[in-house]
Amino acid sequence: MVFRIEQATVGPGLVDSILRYKGSADKDAIRDADRRIRDAVSAAYAADLARVRRVAGDLANQRRIMEVAPVDDFANDLSFLIDRIRTATYGYDGLMGELSAKPGVADQLRQFDEGLLAGRSGLDEAVTALESASSSNGDIAAAARLGRDATRALLLNFDLRGKVAETGVAVDRESVLKALNPGLPQLPHPAWNLTEGVAMSVLGDDFIIDARIGVESDSDAFRLFRLRTDPEDWLFVPRGGNGVMARVRPYDAPAEGDGTTLDGVTFIAESEGAGVGEVVGAGGGSGVRPVRYLILAGESDTGARGVLLDWGRDRQAFAGTAVHPADIEIFGVPKGI
Repeated sequence: MVFRIEQATVGPGLVDSILRYKGSADKDAIRDADRRIRDAVSAAYAADLARVRRVAGDLANQRRIMEVAPVDDFANDLSFLIDRIRTATYGYDGLMGELSAKPGVADQLRQFDEGLLAGRSGLDEAVTALESASSSNGDIAAAARLGRDATRALLLNFDLRGKVAETGVAVDRESVLKALNPGLPQLPHPAWNLTEGVAMSVLGDDFIIDARIGVESDSDAFRLFRLRTDPEDWLFVPRGGNGVMARVRPYDAPAEGDGTTLDGVTFIAESEGAGVGEVVGAGGGSGVRPVRYLILAGESDTGARGVLLDWGRDRQAFAGTAVHPADIEIFGVPKGI
């Protein structure tokens, strides 16, 4: 058999090519292909590392010392991954054998290489969120934690790749799926970090946030941001990046046990639970209070969304329609505020 290199173009900003293993005969050719892949991947990750270290430096210069540590931890994990990719040495004894006798090896090497390339997207997303949190006083620790999770998933991918290359034996399918699809939590939409006074646009309408409600439990976390008071409009933002955002208005809450019909629309519970919440506005905050909640979806109208909050003596209900993340634009704090 002949070892052949095929070049497959991928998106800009990653690397110029993926080298695919088609057989084995030339040990030097295999090493050269592997080196080219690892050089391209490590260079891409090094660019992300420089951005993370720049955030750490900015935080240190601003005397935000407590926030530097989680960013440094992220940088250290990413630096370790880059060093592993750059310095790993494989014997390739397994690849010197007849690959046709060991089915799945070539395909797995290709999958792992593509996974390392595709992983740049998730890593870049985490670094972008970190930069955004740094500039807007957002949750630095959460963004850094997601970055570390993404980095460790990539390390698992690379370690399994090395095992396959070294032994010439394919690993089990479950291990491959775990490495390529680690099930990392999704980063929240930038709207999650909105604060009072921030100017934004929803579906082309401009607003300035003047109040917010935050709710968190073991299974859910979401926030409502008041867009305006006359007529009253709110933006519902779940913490999970896969959650559905919605533009909602307040309605009279139905009595307990009467079902959930708001503005003539019947809703079903998509999620429910108990946790803690807080209301914050121009007059200050309510303090953290116990709250029960229902996150609602339209029974027949898939675009209808709502939320019901039960604070004990007070009940609040909001209903409206789902909003695509692309229809939300954040401008920042207006001058004079």
